[in-house]
Amino acid sequence: MAWVHIHITINHFPIILAVTGALAALLGLARSRRGIWLYATVSLALAAITAVPTYFTGGPAEHLLGHAWYLAPESIHRHESAALIAVLLTGLAGLVALVAWRRLVRYPRELTLPAGLRAAVVITAVAAAAMIGYTSLLGGRIIHDAPGLQQSAPPPKDP
Repeated sequence: MAWVHIHITINHFPIILAVTGALAALLGLARSRRGIWLYATVSLALAAITAVPTYFTGGPAEHLLGHAWYLAPESIHRHESAALIAVLLTGLAGLVALVAWRRLVRYPRELTLPAGLRAAVVITAVAAAAMIGYTSLLGGRIIHDAPGLQQSAPPPKDP
């Protein structure tokens, strides 16, 4: 299996986990339930864990795809720049989520998190989900907006 295929296969995990973690954190603000916060913190921590190999498989994938005649190299570089910011924000959200998860596990009688920790989880989760979503959009544009695909199809050959 080539690096491109590995990258494309595993990149869905941090996207889905960051978005669902952010949505759960927002839901946790509306409905102060311990289970919602546990779900949000675990999802965000897993998003951070899976973002690291996704980021590091992008480099080898770029080397394999970067010189293809049908791709615009600047689209790969935009995706790569956004990916660095996304992995850092997702890592930060994961660290904050781990602190919050630890608090939830350590004090099982508390129904929710302290206000400052709730705010930190929500802010970092939304920032990470937004950036990882934007990064995935740029990643999709590498192929979908490729100059080679923008040209009209060749006429069909006569039998």
